[in-house]
Amino acid sequence: MKLKFILTVFLNITAIATVCAQSKITLNLKSMDFKKTLSAIEKQSSYHFVYSERKIPADKKVTINVQNQEVVKVLDQILAGSGFTYNELPNNLIVILPLGEQMNTGNVTGRVINENNQPLPGATIQIKKTSFATLTDADGYFAVDAPDNAVLLITYIGYAPQEVTVDGATNLDVKMAPLDKALVEVVVTALGFKREERKLGYAITQVNGIETAETREATFINSLAGKVAGLTVQSPPNGPGGSSRVILRGYSSFSGSNQPLYVVDGVPINSNTKENTDEPLKVFGGGDPGDGLSSINPDDIESISVLKGASAAALYGGSAQAGVILISTKKGLKSPGVGISFNSNTTIERMVPYGDLQYEYGRGNNGRLYTAADNIPNSSYLTGQSWGERFAGQMALGADGKIEPYVPQFASTRFDKFFRTGFATTNTVAFTKTTDDNSFRASLSQTSNNTPMPGSRYERYNGVFRFVQDFGTKLHTDFKADLSRTLRFNIPLLRGDDRGSFVKYFIRSDNVTDIAFLNQKDDAGNYLYTYTNPYLQLQKVVNNQTQNRVLSSANISYDITDKLHANLISGIDYVVTEGLLVNLTNNKNGNGELNNSTIYQQRSDVRGLLSYDDAFGNFSLNAITGFEFQKSTYRSLTLTGTGLADPNSTALSNVTLGQPVQVSTPRSKTNSVFAATQFGYKNYLFLEVTGRNDWYSALSSKRAGFINYIFYPSANLSYIFTDALKIKPGILSYGKLRLAIGQTGSNPNPNQTDLSFKFTPTVNNIPGQEVSNVSLPPSSLKPETTNETELGTELRFFRDRLFIDFAWYNKVSRNFLLPISLPAATGFNSSYQNAGSMTNKGIELLVNGIPLKTSDFSWELGINYAKNKNRVTALNDASAVNGVAFYYNIKAKVGYPLGSIFGTPLRRDANGQLLYKAISTDGTGVNNAVVIDKGALTYDPSGNPLRQSNGSLAVNNETYLGTANPDWSGAITNTFRYKNFRLSILIDGQFGGQVYEDGARWASFFGNSKWTLQGRDGKYIPQGMVNTGTDAAPNYIKNTLPYNPYQQYNAAGTLAYYADEMSVFSRTFIKFRQVALSYTLPKGFLAHTPVKTATFSLIARNLFYIRKDLPIFDPEASDSIGNGFGYDTGGLPISRTFGFNLNVNF
Repeated sequence: MKLKFILTVFLNITAIATVCAQSKITLNLKSMDFKKTLSAIEKQSSYHFVYSERKIPADKKVTINVQNQEVVKVLDQILAGSGFTYNELPNNLIVILPLGEQMNTGNVTGRVINENNQPLPGATIQIKKTSFATLTDADGYFAVDAPDNAVLLITYIGYAPQEVTVDGATNLDVKMAPLDKALVEVVVTALGFKREERKLGYAITQVNGIETAETREATFINSLAGKVAGLTVQSPPNGPGGSSRVILRGYSSFSGSNQPLYVVDGVPINSNTKENTDEPLKVFGGGDPGDGLSSINPDDIESISVLKGASAAALYGGSAQAGVILISTKKGLKSPGVGISFNSNTTIERMVPYGDLQYEYGRGNNGRLYTAADNIPNSSYLTGQSWGERFAGQMALGADGKIEPYVPQFASTRFDKFFRTGFATTNTVAFTKTTDDNSFRASLSQTSNNTPMPGSRYERYNGVFRFVQDFGTKLHTDFKADLSRTLRFNIPLLRGDDRGSFVKYFIRSDNVTDIAFLNQKDDAGNYLYTYTNPYLQLQKVVNNQTQNRVLSSANISYDITDKLHANLISGIDYVVTEGLLVNLTNNKNGNGELNNSTIYQQRSDVRGLLSYDDAFGNFSLNAITGFEFQKSTYRSLTLTGTGLADPNSTALSNVTLGQPVQVSTPRSKTNSVFAATQFGYKNYLFLEVTGRNDWYSALSSKRAGFINYIFYPSANLSYIFTDALKIKPGILSYGKLRLAIGQTGSNPNPNQTDLSFKFTPTVNNIPGQEVSNVSLPPSSLKPETTNETELGTELRFFRDRLFIDFAWYNKVSRNFLLPISLPAATGFNSSYQNAGSMTNKGIELLVNGIPLKTSDFSWELGINYAKNKNRVTALNDASAVNGVAFYYNIKAKVGYPLGSIFGTPLRRDANGQLLYKAISTDGTGVNNAVVIDKGALTYDPSGNPLRQSNGSLAVNNETYLGTANPDWSGAITNTFRYKNFRLSILIDGQFGGQVYEDGARWASFFGNSKWTLQGRDGKYIPQGMVNTGTDAAPNYIKNTLPYNPYQQYNAAGTLAYYADEMSVFSRTFIKFRQVALSYTLPKGFLAHTPVKTATFSLIARNLFYIRKDLPIFDPEASDSIGNGFGYDTGGLPISRTFGFNLNVNF
């Protein structure tokens, strides 16, 4: 209470001092426009002027020279003899009115309020059929002289005009009704145009930037998870600043990227991703270098528009095959003086210990404890096995060679000892200034994230500067520069990278050894236990990255007439990324290795267009035409070497066996023309037709047979049937039907149509050249295309209390680049040809409702649902049988979804029951145990297994095991508001789909997973048939032998009986994704302070899984964010974050 009193007194004193200081001004103006004179007074004072544009001395030129003069005295001088006067209102409002229309107490008084009974200041009160008008004050009150039979017309932006008859009344209270949202809602569409949503014939979703800033993640796009129907956002556990997997309406490409195009303030940006982490020889090793989104500060984002379909994105042509995400950043806000915004976000992050591990059996092999006689070396995987005896309080040989208590070490204990509590902060301060003809915004931001991984750190610095200037009433300019610097230290190695991975230890080590023991060395400085020691990366692996980026744009528009407008926009995205990966000399990684790389990327765009907007009676016309030039350059320099002279130095000069510097310089250009025309009829029927033609340098060739251009058309139709049929608002207040068709494509990669050459070492002082292509350039080539048809509807009920948006789509993608193997004698390993096709069919449903609403309380409910069915419909002849391999067990085959999992299945009989194989485990050759057999059998109609010509069983060792694509996904958002409190809860989920979890295979191999418990006591005898013979001479009888899990999952390290199907699990999950509780200080509390608004929020993300079918690991994780998605070796553990956000505006 004392604190509040002191704060209130302080803020009031500050406010009083501020007002007193601003009540006097100094002006020295000569022939200044009247409106600009008022703006000059506003800049120096706390006053704000209100006037009607048609009722001020707009032509009056003001010449005045005053110093330290009171505002009211200055106004008296300016308005002297002008026929105008002014009236002061509460809250420093001054109304300029003609002398004959002065505000007075009036015979009619009243108040104007909104639907929540809150005042509407500045509402216009006009006596109909006269020129007289007045405004409501800051509390919504008004006074007007009006005849008894007068009709008052009350208007306010965003609310339906209302007419009230005086009819002798002296006091009127008017409650305004908001306009139908469908009539006023404006969204950002292709090429940055703001359009009324009712005019669009395709689906579009716009998200407010606040939703990505309040409960933020290191990469803002991850905050969209669960918020947009049809949008899949997954952030593999790869550390802050890592890449995100973003998919719109399923896969669109085999050979290209399935990530959408990102456009910031009208300028496409670089967003290259490293789609697979299985590249240990690359500079970033098994780590993830991130994408083009992680450097953007969410505090600078105003809104995000998601263009899902081909028709919505067709104006971007060959860049938009996977959809488009438009990011609009903030401009200066209209306010007296300089506006200041401060946002501070602080979170803590905790790793969640692995579940589904077993703690009944400990270190050992094949059911027995290790003894000194085993002489197991510390570098061997055998030291990590948990195939020993059951825990019973006995003593046993430890990893350090000493006899010690034989007790389990739980994952929670190990996590607490190894991982730390992560701590992340982001502070952003923004300055804004706006006048009648310009606005300025500058923001500075700093992010620091000490992650839970010891030694790993992430830092980001942002500076954004934006200046908007109008020159007169016709020329408008908008300039922006976004500077960022990102530092990532000790990026975690993924995929259980042998050079030292954090995650490898927790699933590939025995459950007896204390993790703290691993941080010990022998007399030579080598770690005692090296196979999966996580401390290796902390001290022996350096994996750092620095990225500097400049994202700039210039937007110039000119109003040729009030209907014809010209616009020119140019932008450059320049990125320099430096990476250093060093494996210092140690007893695991030998003499060490070093990879150093510098990558320069630049994308430049220039776009010009003319737009025309007009209306002719019942018809409206909007047309644009323009051109675009795009240029992309990429240059990488990579140095690789082995053998470090100094075992602890990361200097380049420390390499003893260096390889020649590898240089890569692909470049491409795209020239385009485009046009779009929209016809409207009576504001309820709209037809839009668009077309774009792209010319690609990447398709140009010195040889015949190449066509380097392609045309991308689209059309969409919007029909508001409630307006057309004049349906009166009742249960249904708004109804719209949509139809859209369109074509987009994928920009071809450069250097594919002709031979490329590289320099070779000199021979006899003569430099040489050799062909650098590994694939023979094809005889013809054309870009991939995607054609899509979309149907949809938008329905609003009960005056916008319920909103439903439904979409159905069918898209077909063609002309993928597929490989053809070539004989080695050709000098190439393959060539490519355009072939193959794929379909995606799906539905999307968005439901927003307000089940409960009072003056103080509201409950808003949002539900989204998406279902997509993907199918590969054609491949080339070379790939028709075996399919196209993407990543380990992930393939594309005709008739199956892209990203399907293929591998060795478990063996079953004709009724689907498991079949077993009898084995000998004691070396006698006599069968004494069983394991589940592997390899699928095919049966005839009678249930008999088919055989080959030699009589042996026909076994299929590669069958379809599932797909990473879910059957459907959805989310539920609940938002509760009570006075100044707001509580938001997001729960999302994915249902169906599978993952090949290689980490689970190794957890079982080392005896750590729960499912390895069954049969360890030798008492489990499975029911079913067992083959006591071989596949060549099978003999199936009823089983009587015990099941042996050690042989099933390990088999003395051979994995002889392990089937791929054992690693395939359901990816179904329901996640408590996000919760945020915020409180906004009342305006009355801040009325006499410099603070305009202040909001404090408690936030939490990724709290827990309500349901998770995948044991141990994260169902959203994957080694690949590309077409290999669905294969995972166990990335970083799941983590959850808690924190707070403070936003203050001055």
